Amino acid sequence: MSFIEYFPFWEKSIIEIPEMLINIINKLFEKENYQLKDIDYCAITITAELSDAFQTKKEGILTILEALGNVFDKDKLKFISNKSSFLDYVDVKSNPYSIAAANWVSTALFLGHFEPECILIDAGSTTIDIIPIFDSKPASIGKDDISRLINHELIYTGGLRATIPSITHHVPYEDHMVRVSFEKFALIADVHRILNNISEEAYTNDAADNRSKSLHDCYARLSRVICMDIDTISTDDLNKIAQFIYNKQLDIISKEIRVFMTNLVTRINQFEKNPQFVITGLSADFLIRKSLLILGYPNISRFEEITNLPNKLSSSAFAVAGALHYQLE
Repeated sequence: MSFIEYFPFWEKSIIEIPEMLINIINKLFEKENYQLKDIDYCAITITAELSDAFQTKKEGILTILEALGNVFDKDKLKFISNKSSFLDYVDVKSNPYSIAAANWVSTALFLGHFEPECILIDAGSTTIDIIPIFDSKPASIGKDDISRLINHELIYTGGLRATIPSITHHVPYEDHMVRVSFEKFALIADVHRILNNISEEAYTNDAADNRSKSLHDCYARLSRVICMDIDTISTDDLNKIAQFIYNKQLDIISKEIRVFMTNLVTRINQFEKNPQFVITGLSADFLIRKSLLILGYPNISRFEEITNLPNKLSSSAFAVAGALHYQLE
């Protein structure tokens, strides 16, 4: 049982966070005869602290922590840390950075119970996590965002919210390579919608212009990237632009994975021959599987099939609960 609530922190007020949590509880429990008092523990991972709704990561974590404490029993809250362990509410309050952006840890810990030696790649709406698992535990060099970026273990591109200039500065139009506008006219979600990599329902974030996620509006947004509109550029030309941007995104991801693998095999040579890759996330198939095949890595499995989880969109949520379950055992 899972439920996803889209909650753009940068547009919301602090007082709306507890309301969002209560809404999630109600949605999860409405079909089951559960109450909060029946829950033994709440396993939690936080990534929202980097949102520019907060001045600092510490402020973001403490704000979310306070909201959680107002809704749940603090003694039942367990937070995954970047050191592969769960911390109590009091521990986190005294050391907020210990849980910053640690969702990748729980996913890796959970998978490690099923695949003790593999490379997990989790591709979401905004970022891609690359996590080596060795002896059933995360074997990453980086522990926070910046060290993971440096070590090619975090790629800041994804299937929905990436901007076009973050992927390419030029696109083809007629016989020219045209420099793109640096306005936020369109998102990569528009490209993947046009190319049928995602459905309209899977386009869960807000569009750049807050209009619909229909193909017509996706084409309209993409046309503005080179300062045109749907009356002055054909859908054939827009399809070519979309495919070019997609190829550029695959190129970025492939290069990052290649550097990551070069570094990994120098540390752990067991990954040199036919490494096992496990993929998950909403953009796993059209971003990660394609990139791995480009690089010549055919040994690819799905996280959901290995772990028997019901869907790829909620894999992190199920994994943090599963990781806590195994740790309590």
